[in-house]
Amino acid sequence: MNFALIIDLIGNINSYYVKNNKPYNFKGELNEFNVSIGSECYISTWNYPWLYENGYFINWSEFKYDLPDLDLDLIFLTVERCLNRKDEFPWIDVDNIRKKYPNAKIVGFIKEVWVGPPYDYNHPKHLARIDFLNKCDAVVMNRPELKEFKNLSDNVNLPFNFVAQPHNIDYYYDNFWRDKDKAIWVYDAHRQDRIADTVKFSSYISEKYNIPLKYKKVSSEKDWLIPLKDFITQWSSCAFHFNLDPIDYFPGNQVTQIASTGTLNIGGLNDNHFILYPETATCDLKILEEKFVEYLDDENKFFETVKYAWDKVNEVFSFDSVKKQIEDIKYYD
Repeated sequence: MNFALIIDLIGNINSYYVKNNKPYNFKGELNEFNVSIGSECYISTWNYPWLYENGYFINWSEFKYDLPDLDLDLIFLTVERCLNRKDEFPWIDVDNIRKKYPNAKIVGFIKEVWVGPPYDYNHPKHLARIDFLNKCDAVVMNRPELKEFKNLSDNVNLPFNFVAQPHNIDYYYDNFWRDKDKAIWVYDAHRQDRIADTVKFSSYISEKYNIPLKYKKVSSEKDWLIPLKDFITQWSSCAFHFNLDPIDYFPGNQVTQIASTGTLNIGGLNDNHFILYPETATCDLKILEEKFVEYLDDENKFFETVKYAWDKVNEVFSFDSVKKQIEDIKYYD
């Protein structure tokens, strides 16, 4: 499979290709960016090119009309930042991709849930997104349910397919799976609406059941930028990871890492929480306390829950599983 992920405009990462399980920029240098573990492991969306030898990521804004000469079979194409901005970005046109790569199936890849004011289905960006997707051969979303894309699916004459964000499970297992401290990691996210009751509830549980808390100390914005490998090493040492994120339209990438390292997640309503930790995919504090006590008191129940998450993360998010999902994409007839 000759595969490329093409995104219209993105600022924090340059184009790259994967060769011998390593990412290289188009100058032939090892490629690193701030949401990767060096050149060893990428996360979430950026793993798609890793599924195939010589898989590519193309930041379209780097090339504009002069796209690289490649023989591609399949393209995941995202157009989001440049929607309804044809005057500023005239090269952003599906027809230009078709002319350059005539043998490739073009799949409209929905990377972000929304691109305009909430629930304004007549917003020009939303209408432009419908137009973009209708020019593709199929649509892929990285969320397992259609609820956030119902309006799109009603107005796009193409099949919608779920393809999970691939996850390098073996890397996480080999580097971060370890014996756990009986401690709680507090996932103190950088957005207050996503922290919600996480810190308060974690502190309450810690004090009541005499369980130590661990968390990333943040005194300035720069403190959020510690190396990803160091951050994962910190939280993966804990038996419990508390994350009561109440927002149900995010996929929940953090929890795939948790399931790959043998830590047990408590709380949250992101899509992946329901897939991997269904017993604790809630923000109901009474239920969460009851489940926490059950896991704390019953070692077999703890390991049973960790194993369930491990089996599910492999079933849904492993490289082999995602490649199978891609093979099963339904195209316009």
